[in-house]
Amino acid sequence: MRASVCALVAVLLTHTVTAAAPATGEPGCAGVIDSTAFTSEAELRHLNATIAGFGLRTTASPAHRRLVDWLEGQVRRNPGITTRSETSRITRWLPITGDLASTGLLFADGHPVPIAGAIPYSKPTLYSSGELVHLRDPITAANARGKVVIRDFPAVDRGYLAEAALDRDLVAAAQAGAAGLIVAFDFPRSQVKGYYDPHTGTHYGVPGVFVGGAEAQALKNMAGRRANLAVLAVTGQATTRSVIATLPGRSKEKIVFDANTDGNTWVQENANAGLLALAKYFSHQPSRCRPRTIEFVFATGHLHRPAEGTELYARKLDAEYDNGTVAFAFALEHLGTREYVRVGQTLRPTGLSETFGWFAGSPVLAAAAENAIARHGLDRVFVLPGIDLPVPGRVPPQCSFGGLGTHFHSHLVPTMAVISGPWSLWAPSFGEAAIDFARMRAQVLAAGDTVLALADVPRSEIAGPYPGYRQARAAGAPTCSHELPPEH
Repeated sequence: MRASVCALVAVLLTHTVTAAAPATGEPGCAGVIDSTAFTSEAELRHLNATIAGFGLRTTASPAHRRLVDWLEGQVRRNPGITTRSETSRITRWLPITGDLASTGLLFADGHPVPIAGAIPYSKPTLYSSGELVHLRDPITAANARGKVVIRDFPAVDRGYLAEAALDRDLVAAAQAGAAGLIVAFDFPRSQVKGYYDPHTGTHYGVPGVFVGGAEAQALKNMAGRRANLAVLAVTGQATTRSVIATLPGRSKEKIVFDANTDGNTWVQENANAGLLALAKYFSHQPSRCRPRTIEFVFATGHLHRPAEGTELYARKLDAEYDNGTVAFAFALEHLGTREYVRVGQTLRPTGLSETFGWFAGSPVLAAAAENAIARHGLDRVFVLPGIDLPVPGRVPPQCSFGGLGTHFHSHLVPTMAVISGPWSLWAPSFGEAAIDFARMRAQVLAAGDTVLALADVPRSEIAGPYPGYRQARAAGAPTCSHELPPEH
């Protein structure tokens, strides 16, 4: 789902920005957002700090529920906005301590070993014991049964790229009958304390913890000795909800903004602050300046993807689209991020912004994005039709928009999506230093400008190739997978 924007640098650097004519707009209605009337940098920082201040927001946890309630209360303050909820039932994974760093315990050769944290959704246990073994080969019953396996964190240029490998190792370790899994970073424990990945939401059959570089080396030196570990979490049935806030326009045809609500850092779901800012701005404009209804979807389930709220809502938009009530969807993620890179065995800031992908599924959407990017002087932003390789004959040819936008695009709803993938995405230690709030504000302003630029553009022009894709799908053409991870 989160394929690397950086992996396509060679393609990105050859991309050129082209201009398109601005929308005419309703007389007396602005064609771009009035930045003097828009949420300030300081206000965005305050919103972001409040979101992060709820602590670890695992799906359906008390902290996550409080955040969703707060988001709904904030958006309902705006004139004309109403809200409704869409609820899912899940088997949640809940750290007893409310914090990943203190959720796990590890002892080796009878001595406590400081950990970076429990691996989310690893098997809750008070005691699991086995011989330490460091494996570089695939995990099998022959080399792992009854043992506590040390596995190196995959060597990747950004941490989120490791998710598939982490998921495979957790599944393999459980199938092999391992007593536990230790994932070893080579970064200092202080930088990866509370690290959260994988975020499939699959309940794994093996307990697991993360350790930092110094602790990892000590454990490897103790291979053959006994280790004990615990994961202090509980599981059980719970409900979780997405909040859909609706701002009526002159027509029922709608634009849908989307962000996820569950997370653990300043970065993960900070697009909620952007959605609140956009909702506030658009709700205070004259209703005649809103040709279309705007929906703001605060979606649950991104850290419990069997109940991915964005996917569930995308299915509804797919079913509605041919009725003429959907113009386009716009997913926002990981705004204003700063770049951190590996320097030796630590992560350091480069002083640059993290590369930012802006995905657009039609020429008109791409042109609106390019104009907004140029207007706000955003650097290291690239407008792309997808991040995976195109498959001839499939509709759409490219499925992935790098994150949440994939769900709408692959359901053949015209889509834009913005996302970055910094090291700070899953590592809460970076805190607010991970965010450049001036850049975050410029990105949100640019997103809002695209809505105004497309105000009078007919739905049929916005759609570009999507109607053809939908016809081809109806005729039997292959399309993207909508399979979600298993809950167990």
